[in-house]
Formats: sequence, structure tokens, C-alpha cells
Amino acid sequence: RRFWGWLNAVFNKVDHERIRAVGPDRAASEWLLRCGALVRFQGSQRWQRDYNGLPTGPLGKYRIEAIDATDSCIMYRGFDYLDGLEHVTEIKLQKCIYIQDECLQRLSDTKNLQKSLLQLKIISCGNVTDKGIVALHKLTNLEYLYLSDLPGIRNKESTVQTLQQALPNLELELDLE
Repeated sequence: RRFWGWLNAVFNKVDHERIRAVGPDRAASEWLLRCGALVRFQGSQRWQRDYNGLPTGPLGKYRIEAIDATDSCIMYRGFDYLDGLEHVTEIKLQKCIYIQDECLQRLSDTKNLQKSLLQLKIISCGNVTDKGIVALHKLTNLEYLYLSDLPGIRNKESTVQTLQQALPNLELELDLE
């Protein structure tokens, strides 16, 4: 188990030189696929699953529109890859064992995501608490938030109220016990 944690940390190490060389979308795609997540590019209905099958082309041709991080090993350490993404409209974090409150805070602090992100789903991420959900208040264009199976959410009513005050246009769907 310790070995896998170390290996996952290596997969999440940010390579700023790579971001400059191939652009933020390509570098982020490589990071996400290395960690087991999927990406969907603008204008495509197909989810990219294969690292070796990443499309090539001129810098900036392929832009990430959606991220499905189900069962992936993405962690806070790699979130710098998200900074340059300007077209991400949806993110799904499901069964991500390394996702915690600091990750959601970092997501919410990412200027480009504050503008572009419309849909967010957080499902079965055991390290997420009320603090992390409330931190999402900076995602001012967020239209839809789905929260399910989050045992760390202890004050559901006050967390929901805080979010809805900060984001009055947010459609919030809950499946929390």
C-alpha cells in the first residue's frame, strides 16, 4: 500500500516544463490519463481513455471540456495542471481516495475554473467534509452540483444553506444519508 501511494505521488508530480512545451490541455490530459481519469475534448462525444491514443496536432487544438476522475489517483499535488484549462465545463470526482477538502479548495481557487465550470459531481470521496463543500462557493458559474455518499458531511443543512446563499443559481442535488 505504501508503494502505491508513493507511485501515485510520482504520477501527480507537476512538470511545468512539459506544460510550457505542449500547452496546458495536453499536459493536463497526460496527467489525468496517467492517473486513471478520462478526458473529453471540445467537439467530441468520445471519452479519451488511452494515454498512447492521445490526439496530436498543433498546440491548443485539443481542449479539455470534461474530466471524469472515477477511481483515479489524482491528488492535490497535481492540481497545478488545472490552472491553464479554460474550457472545462464538467468534472466528476467519484471514488477518488486522494481527494480531500484541500483539493476542493484548490479547485475553487482556480481562476479559469471559476469562469468555465458548470457541472460538478462528487461521489464516494471519503475524505471530503463540509469544509471542502463550502469551499466550492468561489465557483460562481457553477450551475449543477451533485453530492452523493460523502460520509464526512456532518452538517448537511448548514453546508447546503451556505452554498445556496453564495451561489443562488446553483441546482444542488443531494444523495447523502
